[in-house]
Amino acid sequence: MTLSARYAPACAALSEKEMESIHTARILVVGAGGIGCEVLKDLVLVGVGHVEVAVLYQIDLDTIDLSNLNRQFLFQKQHIKQPKALVAKATASAFNPDVTIVAHHANIKSSEFDVAYYGSFDVVLSALDNLDTRRWVNKMCVMARVPLVESGTAGFLGQVQPILATRFECYDCTAHPTPTTFPVCTIRSTPTAPVHCIVWAKNWLFPQLFGEDDDADEQELMQAEQNGENAEELANLRQEARQMRTLREALYASSSTRDACTRIFDKVYNTDIQRLLSMEDMWVHRTKPAPLDLERAMSTPLPDETNASTTSMTLRDRRPLSLSENAALFLSSAEALVQRAKDSPLSFDKDDDDALGFVTAAANLRAHVYHIAEQTRFETKQIAGNIIPAIATTNAIISALVVIQALHMLAARWDQLRVVSLARRATRLFTSFPPAPPQPQCGVCQDVYMRVGIDPAHTTLQDVLEGVRTYLGYDKDAFVSISAGTRILYDPDLDDNVGKRLSDLRVQIGDVLAVADEDGQLATAQWILERSPEGQPLYVAHAVTLPRRAAVPMTAESDDDEIVEVDQAHLPKKRARDDTDEPPAKRTRPAAPAPSAASEDVIVLD
Repeated sequence: MTLSARYAPACAALSEKEMESIHTARILVVGAGGIGCEVLKDLVLVGVGHVEVAVLYQIDLDTIDLSNLNRQFLFQKQHIKQPKALVAKATASAFNPDVTIVAHHANIKSSEFDVAYYGSFDVVLSALDNLDTRRWVNKMCVMARVPLVESGTAGFLGQVQPILATRFECYDCTAHPTPTTFPVCTIRSTPTAPVHCIVWAKNWLFPQLFGEDDDADEQELMQAEQNGENAEELANLRQEARQMRTLREALYASSSTRDACTRIFDKVYNTDIQRLLSMEDMWVHRTKPAPLDLERAMSTPLPDETNASTTSMTLRDRRPLSLSENAALFLSSAEALVQRAKDSPLSFDKDDDDALGFVTAAANLRAHVYHIAEQTRFETKQIAGNIIPAIATTNAIISALVVIQALHMLAARWDQLRVVSLARRATRLFTSFPPAPPQPQCGVCQDVYMRVGIDPAHTTLQDVLEGVRTYLGYDKDAFVSISAGTRILYDPDLDDNVGKRLSDLRVQIGDVLAVADEDGQLATAQWILERSPEGQPLYVAHAVTLPRRAAVPMTAESDDDEIVEVDQAHLPKKRARDDTDEPPAKRTRPAAPAPSAASEDVIVLD
């Protein structure tokens, strides 16, 4: 094989055989943002034969925003609002015509990207920025037994983690921080921090006025009620929501949008606050809010000449706004958004000038009422947009490390793989160590995955149960449950579905059925459903002996205050029969164990 001069740097580090394997490799890159762009560029320059790029269409990072251009160098100004994957493909293809790039502007969770799809690749590279999708890609790679390289950055920090099912720990083997949420009553009635005001303006007031007219607000209140929040206050919030719905209708029907916006201002900053002040018990240990009417807000003088001359040199988004400026911005941005929402409902976009202006003003006015520090447009954008500072050089370093790990995987140099953390420290820049083995209690990589053929139109749940006993070794009296996603289809207390066809239970090809030992003794079997040979209701190539599940130690106090170990597998189980047509929610598994001592230097970036 004769290689062109463009591959000379790679040839200097790799053997000819390794270079050949690279040129025939198939690699999937999930995500085309800061890391994804750099990874794609590196793969193209090193000469990988086939690369597919996929991004999610539901989140705002699926298309190119102005704020992306300072670090995502495959994009230019003329590409704004275009799909990232498609533009990344077009730009990167020009670097090396020898490489085939396929772009997917689609949902990575859709049925077309099934286990067989992941199994068609030699390596998968995750360049995502949210926990849920990272866990999804991790599980798909575990099921397909495909090597995965997980990565992330935050400012000057970064991390790369190679993952290989059965050999190294997967992404779910360690606990990861979940996004912060706040009680409804805190957001809607008793805010104490700027973030509470911004979340209120972005997640409640904005969709109430300009978003879909749905029942999401009532669902949130019902969830808060189930969580034990103040029932009286939740009833008041329901009443406020009904009043807001009436004002919304008037906002779009009124000939004077300004008058309607004025009434909304008076409701949220004056009437609602007066109502809260009447609940004296609420303010015994809190600072009372101060109601604000529009006339007083607009009459507040602007900053004096000295401050005005100082702030005139400050960028608009960095300049603090006065009370009257916030009030004026609230009205002007609300009027602009109403005109746009008449065509179709709006959702908040941090790069939408009207949307950001409205959320900034609405949050600052609320902060003024509750005596909380106000924020500039720039600070509001960071909080409302969940922006983690991104640095181009950090992305470039981490992307290079990702590709190095991928090259080791393609060459089957498993002993050369390393978890690498990038951090600014006085003594070192990088920390690296070999990947840890899988955690015995992991609820993802310690499951047993099997390909099982079915015919949804003819296979019944009874066929599945018989297959469980035949191919997994369960006896007739064993306590097992069968679930599809979050839906329990069968357990010892729920046998109504046994005679139903899988198609009637909304189970189809590509789904995964989890077969769990209710006694907690054996590992869970995950059945990846494929189409069975014609005429066979259930096809399994080989029977499997399920390994015993590792015990999860728990601590409990005895009567004499001694600490004793309790094996969770032997704890009594409580079941509740659900008599509704919809199967009950799936039981949750124990949380993933904390990181081991060997990985204490790992920076978990989500």
